[in-house]
Amino acid sequence: MFVVMVTTYRLNTKELESGFIDSIKTAYPNRIVEIQVREQDETEYLLGTPANRQRMEKIIEESAEAKHIAFETLEQAVQAAAQ
Repeated sequence: MFVVMVTTYRLNTKELESGFIDSIKTAYPNRIVEIQVREQDETEYLLGTPANRQRMEKIIEESAEAKHIAFETLEQAVQAAAQ
């Protein structure tokens, strides 16, 4: 039986530090690992689950109905969608 362990790290490049590499080395000592870098579209992430998609569609719908909502940050939009 062959077991593959997959760990996904999702972070902003401004959060990358040498400690990140050290944490990978600690988690996978003396192993061959594959590091794949993929830029993630925030829209893709927000629409990635049915619940998130439904919340975002509701915000878009309310905006189209002249219930315009403005957000300063993406985090504020996500928080509003969670309500």
